[in-house]
Amino acid sequence: MLPFHICSILIWLAGFMLIFKFYPIYEFVYFIGIGGAIQALLTPDAGIYGFPHYRIFQTMISHGLLITSGIYMTVVEGFRPTWKSFWRVVIGLNIYSAIIFPINKLLGTDFLYINAKPSTASLLGLLPPWPYYLIYMELIGILVFLLLYLPFILKDWRANHKEKSNLHS
Repeated sequence: MLPFHICSILIWLAGFMLIFKFYPIYEFVYFIGIGGAIQALLTPDAGIYGFPHYRIFQTMISHGLLITSGIYMTVVEGFRPTWKSFWRVVIGLNIYSAIIFPINKLLGTDFLYINAKPSTASLLGLLPPWPYYLIYMELIGILVFLLLYLPFILKDWRANHKEKSNLHS
């Protein structure tokens, strides 16, 4: 019940971000919060409870709000990720994983699913066994972050293309 899963931490930090408009938290909420919460909503881990236990509602609502808070800060407050944000989040998540791995060993837990695949059905079930799936998780994470950053890549490309065409006019 420790809040070491990344979404558990981000749910609390997202509240702080919404109140104080704190950009460094936004970077993590945008990439990890949206990317991870979508996975959690597609394959929720309701544990031994299942539907209609309150834990499934708690999971759905909290992860839904995590996605909503990242989108809100982007659309309403005008925040946007950058390439530096992208790399800060990738590096930060790897550092956090390196800290959590021995904690999992010590406590017999599996926060971030880095010590073993989850026991419930998820997309991780399609990956090779431990430790090989960790490489796939890294690559999938980077791909998801790139997909989340793609609208900004396209927006910047269009702005640069338009600026160049205006210079030549």
